[in-house]
Amino acid sequence: MHSMLRLALSTAVVGSVATHVFAQSEATPPELTAERAKAFLTAAGLQTCEITGIDPMVSQVHGATRSLSIGVAKDCTRYDPTNPTVVNVHQFADQQRRDAMVASLQGLRFRALRPYGNVWAVESFVIVLLGPHRDEAEALIKAEYQRRNPGAG
Repeated sequence: MHSMLRLALSTAVVGSVATHVFAQSEATPPELTAERAKAFLTAAGLQTCEITGIDPMVSQVHGATRSLSIGVAKDCTRYDPTNPTVVNVHQFADQQRRDAMVASLQGLRFRALRPYGNVWAVESFVIVLLGPHRDEAEALIKAEYQRRNPGAG
């Protein structure tokens, strides 16, 4: 069911990549930055073709303190801005706000997203991966996570 929306609510899931992408410690993750996100994605074998800060009020991601939309590809010369593969990362002030966002993704208004996206929730982050090459990007991100965290599930 790789085409279905997957929700991971525990750090035991390999999708917990956000912990090590954007956090220095489990207790207090630092602010999400474009530089930190780009460094991890580069290490994973992806190029950052576009990166944009998202205004949480405009995106309707309530409770987010910072959001980034990152267009990725293995090679940006083949990146299609009209049909991009995108990693959206949303940072929340606390896990309650994060969980509320994840619950809203399960609601009726987001059901149309299910065939097109993957979602991970960990620490104070929600990562939404969208686009035609999301499965390939997901595999690269998970491989980098496992490289940095041997023995992680």
